[in-house]
Amino acid sequence: MIIARGLQVEAGIRVLLHDASLALHAGDKVGLVGRNGAGKTTLMRVLAGVTSPAEGTIARSPTLGYLSQEAALPDLDRPDATALERILAARGVGAVQERMERTRQRIEASDGVERDRFIERFARHETEFETMGGWRAEAEARKVASSVGIGDTEIAQPVATMSGGQRRRVELARILFAESEVLLLDEPTNHLDLDAKSWLMGYLGEYQGALLVVSHDLPLLDEAITSVLALEDTSLEAYRGNYSHYLEERERRREARLKERRHQEEQAARLEATARRFKGTTQAMARRASTMETRAARIRDRMVDVSRRGPSVAVRFPQPEPSGRTPLTAEGLAKAFGDTVVFVDVDVHVERGERLIVIGLNGAGKTTLLRLLAGVEEADLGDVTVGYKASLGYYAQEHEQIHADTSVLEHMRMVSDQPDLTLRSVLGHFLLADKVEQAAGTLSGGEKTKLALAQIVMGGHNVLLLDEPTNNLDPQAKEALLAALAIYQGTVVMVSHDTEFVEALSPDRAILMPDGDSDFYDDSMLDLVALA
Repeated sequence: MIIARGLQVEAGIRVLLHDASLALHAGDKVGLVGRNGAGKTTLMRVLAGVTSPAEGTIARSPTLGYLSQEAALPDLDRPDATALERILAARGVGAVQERMERTRQRIEASDGVERDRFIERFARHETEFETMGGWRAEAEARKVASSVGIGDTEIAQPVATMSGGQRRRVELARILFAESEVLLLDEPTNHLDLDAKSWLMGYLGEYQGALLVVSHDLPLLDEAITSVLALEDTSLEAYRGNYSHYLEERERRREARLKERRHQEEQAARLEATARRFKGTTQAMARRASTMETRAARIRDRMVDVSRRGPSVAVRFPQPEPSGRTPLTAEGLAKAFGDTVVFVDVDVHVERGERLIVIGLNGAGKTTLLRLLAGVEEADLGDVTVGYKASLGYYAQEHEQIHADTSVLEHMRMVSDQPDLTLRSVLGHFLLADKVEQAAGTLSGGEKTKLALAQIVMGGHNVLLLDEPTNNLDPQAKEALLAALAIYQGTVVMVSHDTEFVEALSPDRAILMPDGDSDFYDDSMLDLVALA
């Protein structure tokens, strides 16, 4: 349960939500919607207790699970904690299991009376573990982990060594395993493959607690939720029904408000016109005119507010200077993290102007390959060659190029020596004009995506390496990005699980990971894209 009253939520000097109230009870399944930057993520953090509201009160269930949109490494009791241990820690059995492990290590390192004492302690911990249903809990934890795409190898891997996407799946599994009374999920389908998404939709459909979810995955919103909260113009408006019904009802309400507003404007205008005719005549008529003006002013003060449709994102990649015929090649690439081999002997050959998509299951090495091509990481074996006049622009799905304490405008200065007026204009096209002096760490996930794309735009690159560029983008922003890529004359190498986006972009070739096999792309590969 969550009950909030008189909430005011702010980001810096901006008011995102004013004097709002909401109640979330068991069985409620609510989608929180709004344009990028409206304040959805900030509101979720406030409701979860991560940050405090500027004003208002919140009462919440003590058992609450919050999935952040960010994939930042969570605080860990032990730096070497595995994914399984992180998940089990959501219930008390995790702590008991850790005590068992520490005691077991002490048994091995001791002897005599001291060893006997540790054996007795281990037996007490083991009894406590069994009483709490520890072995059954571990089986449940593994089942949840597998359902969200964490394989047998990953579940034994230290969380600290995982990629952002892997960590986020671990956090999702941990939150679901905790059996919380309230779930606050911010973009839960990011980094999930098709099977994991399908499982999550079924899980949320049967979930008995209170659910508030932010997602740009429209099928999830349609299948899993029963009502919508729309965050717009610093206020919350409730709608019954799923996301599709919300879209229809929002337009119906807007048309009704427009109609009522026009009626009010006409009524006020008639009163004002009549008052003007009566003025300057008799004293009695002048008093009537004054009364009419007062009525007209009262009507105008109480006019129905009709929110304007917000401005649209405008993305335009400048047509770059052409590169050589082969802007990017790689031979014999291999990469491993510790004992985990990601891929070996992968070759890449990209032609000028080509659209290339990298396809593979979770953990197949798609992001790792892009990072090697971008020069962000070094391969253990093999070489990457940047061709003649090739300029690489890399978009990282975890926003690694975004620095939390650096302002939005300063991020643009990092990549361009253009005047601030030009940089501010570009940020305006990405709907970030009012956030230029704001620390980038305070931006929403969608706004960070827009800032990262704005940086690439100003780079004037002729080779774009894009890793899940549509994550966190609202539908309008996604369409704007697609339109910009459609007319971009440079080279694009991309990783994406967004089937609609990939189908519309129509790549020329595909590389299938982890083997690195290359083939001409056709729409039959969309099933593989969905599994990414």
